[in-house]
Amino acid sequence: MIWLVLILSVAIGAGAAWVVPTASKTFKYLLSFSGAFLFATLLTHMLPEIFEHGNWNMGWWVMLGFAIQLLLDHLSEGLEHGHLHTKQAKIPWLAISGLLLHAFLEGMPLSTTDISGHNHATGGFLWAIALHKLPIALLVTGALRKAGVSRSTLIGILALFAFATPAGALIVNTINVQQWSLQLLAIAVGILLHVSTTILFESSQNHRFNAVKLIFVLAGMLLAGWINSSMTL
Repeated sequence: MIWLVLILSVAIGAGAAWVVPTASKTFKYLLSFSGAFLFATLLTHMLPEIFEHGNWNMGWWVMLGFAIQLLLDHLSEGLEHGHLHTKQAKIPWLAISGLLLHAFLEGMPLSTTDISGHNHATGGFLWAIALHKLPIALLVTGALRKAGVSRSTLIGILALFAFATPAGALIVNTINVQQWSLQLLAIAVGILLHVSTTILFESSQNHRFNAVKLIFVLAGMLLAGWINSSMTL
């Protein structure tokens, strides 16, 4: 399930690069929708779960994840929240490496090993990650195509991006760190909290929403809230 959903999200995003320019309003609306969906999922599902099954120390783990993403931003140059600058026929390997590390870390809570009894591999968290990966795959594909990168190299980078997230879940399952599952979840939530809030506030010119973008943001939040509330019924 994890592999299929995440690979399809990257494939769909990459395919959309042929019809949706990254400088277009359509891309910005898609990015805003995914950021809002991710943000609402964190607030309505992931953060309550962390503090329900953990203790006051969980806040420190969330802040650790937030700080990790601050450091990753220096590597990825903001690629996780919609920025990628390339030169002709030159691949920004440092930014790509930061993105892959980000994707690996956000996949850790998707492990089926969860001390809280929840399976994030089939829940709202999985769909939030998939929606987050879709516009980023579109951005990477569009930028690298524009830079003249070869098709084989582009496919290889997209494959690494698609498999990095399920690889995070696989590693957690392999080394069997169930007793640290809530801490890993809190770190991932901190990382994604940074990304989602940056998307929401940075994707708007002068930090103001226009009417259409506001509709996409509200739609993303309401959809995430509905999905996560229906899962708890």
